[in-house]
Order: sequence, then structure tokens, then C-alpha cells
Amino acid sequence: NKLMSNSVSICLPIFNEAKSIKKVIEEWVSCLEGLSIDYEIICSEDGSTDLTPEIIKELCLKNNRIINNHSDTKRGYTGAVISGVEKSNNKYILCIDSDGQCDPADFIKFWNNRDKLQNSFLVGNRFIRKDGTFRIFISKLFKILHSVLFKCKLKDPSCPYVLFKKDNFNIIQNKLDYMTEGFWWGFTACCLLKNFDLIEIDINHKKRIDGNTNVYQLQKIPIIALRNAIGLFKIKFN
Repeated sequence: NKLMSNSVSICLPIFNEAKSIKKVIEEWVSCLEGLSIDYEIICSEDGSTDLTPEIIKELCLKNNRIINNHSDTKRGYTGAVISGVEKSNNKYILCIDSDGQCDPADFIKFWNNRDKLQNSFLVGNRFIRKDGTFRIFISKLFKILHSVLFKCKLKDPSCPYVLFKKDNFNIIQNKLDYMTEGFWWGFTACCLLKNFDLIEIDINHKKRIDGNTNVYQLQKIPIIALRNAIGLFKIKFN
């Protein structure tokens, strides 16, 4: 199928976001319709155990531009993102998180620069992060490893607010499944290995709507960091 060239697919990996997902999707619908931009919102719901699947089904019934990319078995963050991109029907794709921290008001800054995407990806820079202190500390340590391995000069190489062309994603995706939770670290690494330019755009980073992350719980961060480090070495040397 020929991709729609002046439309955008918003790809959301979603797991147990019953407290936030309705507000998040409604905010994005309001933003895109207010800008008169043709869109689809792909909800890569990933085997949630709360009311998230029911909420998404209700939203899909109200708006046929919201697409339910549900999975009964958990794909993980990486699998959910890749599945959403594969299901998309548009030339341009914006990937964001589903917890309400990505501000729709920033989207126009990305969309107005889409002419730069021939050999580039537009990535967000959360210049003031609203995450926990320990998570930010671990990210800063991880950034050192990332910059050494891939000569990365990004201020925020793991930001989940990225606009790109689907064709370019297809070029870099073959090593992405080396990462489990730390998808965006691997994503920027793969872009750099394929000699794509990464253009940063400052974005507002909001607090989570429900206050709790379903992935980066404090006690899990050390083992997640280890798995992500192994993933980066695989991307670099395999």
C-alpha cells in the first residue's frame, strides 16, 4: 500500500495505563484536529492487566482514526513500538510514550521541520526532566557509555518523542530487538551506525499523570541498566 504522504501516525506503546491513556489520547486528538493534520493513533496495547484494553476499545468506537493494535501476550516496549510502526499507514511517524509526559503542544515544532527528514530523525530533548532523581542519575551514567560506544553528542539520547519517515525506520530496525526496556538508547545508536543525522528539538516534559511508572521501578533499575548495557554492546559489535 502506498503510504499517505501528508499524514502522521502517532505510535503509542501501552501497558497498564488505565489512569492516563484516555486523557493522553484525547489530548492528542484535540491537538491534531486543531492543527488540521490528518492522522491515525496506533495503540500498541501490550497485554495490560488493568482496564486499559477496555478503555482503548471504547475510544476506537468513538473515533475510527484510533487503531487498536492489541496483543494478548506481552511484546515488551520494543516489540510494541516496532509493531505499531509496522502497522502504520503513513509516511511520517511520531513515537511517544503513553504516560502523559509527552506534550502535544510540542508536536508542531516537529511537524514544521519534517522536510529535514530525508536523511534525519527529529528527536526531543527533555531539557527539564520530570522523572525521579535516581532514574535521572542512572540515565546520566548510561549516557557516558552510549557516547563512548557511538560518538553520540545528543543531550537526551533516550527521549521517547521522535518523528521520522517510515522508510528510514525500516533501514535501522534490524538490531532494535537487542534492547528490551531501553529502546530509545538502542534506537539512537542504530541511527548513528547507519549515518543518519539526529536533530534535537527542545520539548516540555510533564509529570506522569498517575505518578508511577510501570517499567522503571526503583528496585528494577540496576538489572534493567545491565540488560540495556549488554544490548548496546550487541548493537555495536554484532
